[in-house]
Amino acid sequence: MFAELKDKELHLHGSTSELNAVARSIHRGRHGASSSFELCSENSLFSSLQTECYGKLSNIQIEGYKINISYSEFVKNRLYTYFSMPSGTPQGALFFLTYSNQGHSPLLVEGSLELFIHVAASDT
Repeated sequence: MFAELKDKELHLHGSTSELNAVARSIHRGRHGASSSFELCSENSLFSSLQTECYGKLSNIQIEGYKINISYSEFVKNRLYTYFSMPSGTPQGALFFLTYSNQGHSPLLVEGSLELFIHVAASDT
């Protein structure tokens, strides 16, 4: 799994199994809990992705070489679905979480990076 930053967009590339691991960590998260995932630094400047349950909405931000995805218990059941991939999800599939696709109740805080998830063929 690796990530790229393009303006205010975070592009996360991973296999279905890698993305499902992130989904599980978010879905199981409780206030104060966090999980960390190693990223392939050969393809990007980022070395890790951390998920942490706290706050009121979701926030995606960069701190040095680390990507932080924070979320509240209130929104975790909506957030994890963006990462949850059926095993038959085709390579090259693209999913995104932006301000424009949040519907009537927001999921991202103002100033958060927007998220684009690219499904890779195998673990990268």
